[in-house]
Amino acid sequence: MKKGNVLALILTVLMAAALVACNKNDSGRQTDKNTLQSSSKESHTEKNSQAVSEKESTSSAEKETESKTEAVTKEEQTTPPKTDDELPYYIKVNRAANCITVYKKDDKGGYNIPIIAFACSVGDYDPSNPNSEPTPLGVFNLSDKYEWGLMVDGSYGRYAYRICSDILFHSVPYLGNRVKYGLETDQYNKLGSPASLGCVRLCVRDAKWIFDNCPKGTVVEIYDDETNPGPLGKPESIKIPEDSPYAGWDPTEDDPDNPWNNYSAKINGAKDITVKKGSTVNFFDGVTATDKCGNDISEKIVLSGVYDIDKAGKYELTYSVTDATGSSDEVKITMTVEEK
Repeated sequence: MKKGNVLALILTVLMAAALVACNKNDSGRQTDKNTLQSSSKESHTEKNSQAVSEKESTSSAEKETESKTEAVTKEEQTTPPKTDDELPYYIKVNRAANCITVYKKDDKGGYNIPIIAFACSVGDYDPSNPNSEPTPLGVFNLSDKYEWGLMVDGSYGRYAYRICSDILFHSVPYLGNRVKYGLETDQYNKLGSPASLGCVRLCVRDAKWIFDNCPKGTVVEIYDDETNPGPLGKPESIKIPEDSPYAGWDPTEDDPDNPWNNYSAKINGAKDITVKKGSTVNFFDGVTATDKCGNDISEKIVLSGVYDIDKAGKYELTYSVTDATGSSDEVKITMTVEEK
């Protein structure tokens, strides 16, 4: 072989070896890049779970999410996810009625038994607000959750549980992290009507129920039905007087420091009655009732007991009332029917 040919052959071999080494290095760099991306995602997830950053404030309302994940595809939104025996409940959100109904399984394994209902606030969509979006229709699975979830405006939603993308169940927002007296009262009083920027808001008690009882993977179906809120109806929500010194506390909060715990529904003006046989009696004259926040709920008073206005004697009667938080009161009276 000629000297020139030998040199050409050696040069070709060296170039091939260099190319292999280069590809190997590129592969290594790509792997390192992927590792860094994975590490970044893990760090971001840890940051979300702690929900303590005070820096992620970008809007004036509340695009309720602690971190924005990838958008759910159309297929994921419209295809009912599979369920298994470890998922005891199925959640239906009636967007049109701002009402949630939770179902458990019947004897055949279908989620057909309604067990509890909640009033909620879905998205009050405003096209002029770039942070606003409608609560999406479809079928989803609950995923990650945070006891205090950071919102993009710096407020916090308690018992935040992701439905999809940046749409979550959570309480009405608070003005600070773990500040239980910092409730946005005006937003709380909108429960039962559209008010959020896309998420599904509840009172603390109801958000905590979903947080505690519905495991990851629980199916959430969001639909519209303006005529029927659900088989259990739509519960009422208590209103907080905005001038109250306790306005920053959720009345359903079970914390022992909650000042609303010192108050309850109360019946006023109920007293024993003496009437003549055959007379007409207005049992509710002067009898009123208030809920634990001091609102008038006299129309909710129920009178029970058996009496005969045409027969002289003594009869035991009971006034009772229950407010929207479940707080109740009852007063027993004696009605004496005398001979004319």
